[in-house]
Amino acid sequence: MIPFRSAALALVALVAAGCAPTAVSPTQSPSPSATPTPVPATSAPAPGPSAPPRLEVSDAPITGTGRKLLLFQLANETRFRAITWDASVSGVLPGQVAATPGWSQAPDGAPYLVDRTIYTGEGRSLGTVPWPSKVTPTWSIAGTSLCAAVPDGGTGSSMRFEHLVIGQSVRVVARDFATYSDNAGYPVLACDEGTDRAIVAVFGQGIAPVRLWVFRLSTGAVIRSVDYAGRLGWVAASADGTILVETLPFDTASGRWSATIRSADDGAKIGAVDGFVGQGFSGDNTLLVGASQNATALVDWRTGHAVWSASGPYGGFLTEPAGRRVAIGIGFVGGSDQRDVYLVQRDGSAPLLPAGVRVGLRY
Repeated sequence: MIPFRSAALALVALVAAGCAPTAVSPTQSPSPSATPTPVPATSAPAPGPSAPPRLEVSDAPITGTGRKLLLFQLANETRFRAITWDASVSGVLPGQVAATPGWSQAPDGAPYLVDRTIYTGEGRSLGTVPWPSKVTPTWSIAGTSLCAAVPDGGTGSSMRFEHLVIGQSVRVVARDFATYSDNAGYPVLACDEGTDRAIVAVFGQGIAPVRLWVFRLSTGAVIRSVDYAGRLGWVAASADGTILVETLPFDTASGRWSATIRSADDGAKIGAVDGFVGQGFSGDNTLLVGASQNATALVDWRTGHAVWSASGPYGGFLTEPAGRRVAIGIGFVGGSDQRDVYLVQRDGSAPLLPAGVRVGLRY
C-alpha cells in the first residue's frame, strides 16, 4: 500500500514541474444547495516577501484546557510543545510522551494520537485505536472521535469504513464499498458528527484520485459517489465534509493547473481557482490552501484575494478549528521534519515557527 502522505509529497514534485499560478475566479460562499454563479477570473497571488523573524517559544508549562493549540516539536526533542493559534502564548505540554513521526492532533490540540495510543493534553492515556500503524485515521472536528478506512484482509478483500468514539468500541459505518489494493491509498478526507458527513477516497498508484464516497456518518448511507477514472490530479475536502476541491491534471497546452470547488453532496460547482493544486480549506471553509510551481498561497476563493503567499514548495497544512488561521509548511526535509512552518493570521501576517520544527501537518 502506498502511504497517502507519500502520494501527497509526490504530488508536490509534480506541482514543481508545472507553471506558476495565473488567475483566481471568485464565486459565492459555499453551500451544498447553492446555485453557482461563476465570475470572471482575477489576478492570482505572487510569492510573498522574505521570511519574518522566527518566533521565540517558551519552556513554561501550557495545557490544552480552554485553549485551541497547535502542537509541535523542536529538532532533537521528544516532548510536545504547543502554541495558541494567535501566537500569543506558547509552552510545553505536561506529561512525558516520546513522540514519533506517526503522531497527529485533534483540531483543538488535545487529545492527540501517538502511534496507536490516544493521550489527553496532560499526557494521560485514553486508550488505543484498533487500526494497524499503516492506517492513518482522521480526527473529527470535535476531537472526540476518529475515522479510518481499513481492509478486511489482503489485496482483493473488501474495505470497511469505521468510526471510533474515544472510550467506546469501534463502529463499522459502511463496508464493501471498495476492494482493497496494496498499490492504493484510502484516506478519510473528512469526518464530522456535526454535519453527519464523512468522505473516503481512493488514490491509485501515481497519486491520481480514483473514487470518492460521501457517507452519512450516522448510518453509512452513501449520499454521493464519484468515479474519477483518472480525470483528476488531486482532490481534497473541507473538514466538515461539505465542500470539495478537485484539481485537473496539469494542462501542457495552457501551462497551468485548474482547481474547482464543488458541493460535496451534489457536485454543484461553487468556485474555481486557476493555476493551483487545491490542497484543503481553512476551518471556516472560506480560504483555500494552494500550491503551484514557485509559490504556496492561502486564498479567499470567493473573492480572489490572496491572504498570504510564500515562495517554495508546499509542505502541508493544519487549520484552526472553525477559524481562518492556518499553519502552512514550506519545504519537506524528511520524516516529519519541516523546513519552515508559518502560522498565517487573519490579517495575512505569518509568524514563523522555529527552524527544524516538526508539526503534524496534513498533506
